[in-house]
Amino acid sequence: MWLVLIKRLYYLQIVKGNEYAENFVMHITRDVPLESVRGNIYDRNGKVLAGNELVYTVTFSDSQSYASNRECQLSLNGTIYKIIKIVEKYGDSVLEHLNIKLNTDDSYEYSVEGFWLDRFRADVFGRINIEDMSETERNISADAMIEYLAGEKRFCIYSENGEPYTEEEKRKYGIPDEWNKEDILKLLGIRYELSIRSYQRYLPVTIAEDISPKVMAVISENKRDLLGVDIGEDTIRVYEGGEACASVVGYTGKISAEELEEKKDESYNLNSIVGKSGMEQYLEEYLQSKDGSRKILVDNVGRTVSELSVTEATAGQDVYLSIDMDLQNAAYEALEKEIANVLLENLIDDKIFDNSYIEDTTDIRIPVYDVYCAFFMNGIINLQRMQGADAGDCEKEIYQRFLMREEEVLEMIRKELFEEGEVRFANVGEKSEYETFIMQNIEIVPEEYNNEAASVYEKWEDGQYSFREYINEIIVQGWLNPEFMGEEEGYLNQSEVLECVASYITEDLKKQSGFAKLVYKYMLMNDIMSPDELLMILYEQKILNNQDEDYDGWISGRISSYELIVRKIQKSEITPADLALDPCSGSAVITDVQTGKVLACVSYPGYDNNRFANNMDTEYYMKIYQNGSLPLFNRATQQLSAPGSTLKPVTVIAGLQEGVIDFNTGVYCDGVFDKVAPPVKCWNHAGHGEVTTVAGALQHSCNDYLCEVSYRLGMIGNQEFSDEQALSYLKKYAELFCLDKKSGIELAESEPHVTDNYAIPSAIGQGTYNFSTVQLGRYVNTLANRGNSYKLSLIESIDGIPNAPELESIIELPEDTWDSVQTGMEWYAQNTGIFEGFGIPVAGKSGTAQEMETRPDHGLFIGYAPVNNPEISIAVRIANGYESAPAVSCARDIFEAYFSENK
Repeated sequence: MWLVLIKRLYYLQIVKGNEYAENFVMHITRDVPLESVRGNIYDRNGKVLAGNELVYTVTFSDSQSYASNRECQLSLNGTIYKIIKIVEKYGDSVLEHLNIKLNTDDSYEYSVEGFWLDRFRADVFGRINIEDMSETERNISADAMIEYLAGEKRFCIYSENGEPYTEEEKRKYGIPDEWNKEDILKLLGIRYELSIRSYQRYLPVTIAEDISPKVMAVISENKRDLLGVDIGEDTIRVYEGGEACASVVGYTGKISAEELEEKKDESYNLNSIVGKSGMEQYLEEYLQSKDGSRKILVDNVGRTVSELSVTEATAGQDVYLSIDMDLQNAAYEALEKEIANVLLENLIDDKIFDNSYIEDTTDIRIPVYDVYCAFFMNGIINLQRMQGADAGDCEKEIYQRFLMREEEVLEMIRKELFEEGEVRFANVGEKSEYETFIMQNIEIVPEEYNNEAASVYEKWEDGQYSFREYINEIIVQGWLNPEFMGEEEGYLNQSEVLECVASYITEDLKKQSGFAKLVYKYMLMNDIMSPDELLMILYEQKILNNQDEDYDGWISGRISSYELIVRKIQKSEITPADLALDPCSGSAVITDVQTGKVLACVSYPGYDNNRFANNMDTEYYMKIYQNGSLPLFNRATQQLSAPGSTLKPVTVIAGLQEGVIDFNTGVYCDGVFDKVAPPVKCWNHAGHGEVTTVAGALQHSCNDYLCEVSYRLGMIGNQEFSDEQALSYLKKYAELFCLDKKSGIELAESEPHVTDNYAIPSAIGQGTYNFSTVQLGRYVNTLANRGNSYKLSLIESIDGIPNAPELESIIELPEDTWDSVQTGMEWYAQNTGIFEGFGIPVAGKSGTAQEMETRPDHGLFIGYAPVNNPEISIAVRIANGYESAPAVSCARDIFEAYFSENK
């Protein structure tokens, strides 16, 4: 029997040993992508808007075999640590792979929030859907997440299988005796990326990109000790055109799991870069290159065995947009200048402004303390820096005051919950803001009880319940979030439950930057911090430049804090976007009259898309995301408002075509149209007197005249005025100009709304009209070319193939009608005085649109030039711009920029 056994073993291990060993290691064919180059985006003149730059990268792939899990963990952690140190030694940086960052107090915090935070947590725990996470996983803190990833369940930073690493093991594998938090964060990020590829170990992780020649040389010299490390070539997306072009061009980023699933295309993989917004996203199928591939054999643990074949990569197609980059930037600068001018014209050197007594929204003023507070509330001042080691003297002093004031406020909130009667804050509205913040940012009532608790919330909102009464009612009804109770067990009386609630709320508030901003705001309003101290913080954080005469004048006392703010706004060192006050935003659309091609589509404020592409700067993203001026919101295509008087040409055309007026119809304007209730005032409260022609009605923008037109439309065939009938006519002609349709532009666009109520106000562009700037741009373009309604487009050509203009409809009106409207618009432009001295005749119409009585009106303008042979048309909107004049001035600047370039 022993001889038989020995013979069989000899046969299996010696004779057939190699064959069986090879068969044991399962060979699988895999395709390794060879990255290609994304197509470029150019403006109409061939200037690069989005291109590619060749860079060298450091990559790492786990392609080794290990004798044990302990050896695997030691080897991976040691090699990655060595790479991190080499990269950083020569001034380069390691890419961020985790959505976690270090605070100035050396604790971890998430760098994303909301959906993206939930998605990150779900990915770490391997949950396909966010809903699949447990309560613990859903609420895990950043510190606890790091502890979990560093622990033995994941990446074994300190020990493996309950045994800490020995000094000898640390020396052998190059692991430090003591880890610092920054290195742990970087190491865990790379390990996490490797874990995502655990079944595709042949796919490398990029550790650093755009590395210096020195790093390349050091890694090449030490390759023998850095198994799995390689130097590769890659391209990064580079954007030109600055903030002005970002809303049009968009940006790229790494494909998400959801996007990869939606693509259902083999050319995409986990490493694919795709368009995330703007034209980068819309043109994805053209810009996206086709990666090549290396066909390889891998074994059952993902190691490469051999290479079988290579398929070369194919570059993406180049796209030319219709926009002119220089015109786009000129329009952006014109908007910022005019918005800043409006801000300055209405700025007053005061702490508060009571707008409850104003008769008109143009009377609203901006107290300079709103500007001071905005530096905190809009995230311009870095709160973390104020508590860091690099903080300036003033920062440190104010931070200490903040800590004291924060404790005082939290104690007052506790008293609010425990004591009968009202807790008095020094500033009117301060308590209300704190309570509103708590309601909006702390989940007092779980989602499942939201409907039941809605009536109680409304009572608090209406002032029927105090904050204490609201909390008590939630407790009595059993709707309180169980997290408030912590680890408390057994029966608790009302007072003990309130104690748990107060402790939870106050501890939670300490972690929230939004609450800290409110505390800083009221430190200013309550004179705990002075404007001079605030400005010194701006200088210490280098938000303002101290190397100029303004600083010298302010520090010596020759100019006040108020005067310094005014100068900095005038010089654009402080922009409307920084402050997010009214006004802080605007949009402009410039179109080729003969084709409908968009020459500029501007949304102010913009953002730096270079910091979004490639490896996203999450800190910058969160700053932009939280900015109250909404830089990520494309106001040209998505912001809707009433068009105001810019729609009066449509009302005039309706009246002419339906025969209720002719070109020489006269109407007497006494300043108010009162044939229906409520009456509608003319902007000229004294009245225009006799307005003798249609062109004169547009020239003077007479509300009385246009209301009379709508009234007569409602009287056709009737004994009494029919609001419904008048609306039907107005709607008919608005739809004739395609104002019921999107403009056709290749960007995300809001649905327009043609009025369906209030026929008399609708005659002057109010009612329920709602249009975006691109929709007004299409409308004025149709006026300019007398009836050819083109779909707006941003695409000039794709891969050398022209994108032909698309004519959606043709409006056939008598030439006399077009002439009358054009004459009225030309007279109006001359009447403003803003185009005085401008060498090219302009036709235009301005408008104001009221949104609410407590905020300034929107200012709008539409126009085209030259009048008799139009080349371009313009639509401008300055949100909360008080009146239309700034929008008209902005349009003049844009016309000047265009015609100076195209003499």
